[in-house]
Amino acid sequence: MKEFIIIVIITLVIFILFRLENKVKLFSEIFNENPYEDYIVKYADYFGVDSLLVKVVMKRESNLSHNAVSNKGAVGLMQIMPKTASEIAKQLNIMNYSDNKLKEVEINIMFGIYYLRKLLNYYNDNLILSLAAYNAGLGNVENWYSKNRMLAEKTCEIPFKETRSYVRSIIFTYKIYKFFYAFKDRICFKSKSIKFFCEIMMFLIK
Repeated sequence: MKEFIIIVIITLVIFILFRLENKVKLFSEIFNENPYEDYIVKYADYFGVDSLLVKVVMKRESNLSHNAVSNKGAVGLMQIMPKTASEIAKQLNIMNYSDNKLKEVEINIMFGIYYLRKLLNYYNDNLILSLAAYNAGLGNVENWYSKNRMLAEKTCEIPFKETRSYVRSIIFTYKIYKFFYAFKDRICFKSKSIKFFCEIMMFLIK
């Protein structure tokens, strides 16, 4: 019921934005115009991950900057740690892999989606645990989960603030995107207002 009320409120706000769209130049690029769309669709389909989820994770991880490097050493669009990437390369039987390849857009997206699928498999498609592990590492999540099984059901149970914020942001934004895709034939889905609004919501719940 609570989520339904939120969706109704969001829909009303979007409607207002639609009405103002011709008068106000506040909107960013169209949601579907992701410069890495082809790679996202290709590997999301191959590994069986929702491309919308991949887009939201990518946006949160790197803000679509392929040159992004975190202060912890995570690299690229999907912010993969070099050690994790080396393990993924072995699992995917990629020959002559080196850390430099992680900076390549296609490799980075492929590895990120593969790793996301691996975590989803491990946690039986539980988004909270999978996204927490993507952000904080599998070892940390296993430690938290062993002490508190409610972690699989409520993001508020995540003990680490950064990871809690990360998971909330992605799940909330993902639900919004899925909602609008479900009704894309009934509304002007390519309107820039949807992308703009979703980005605002992602920012607000960080």
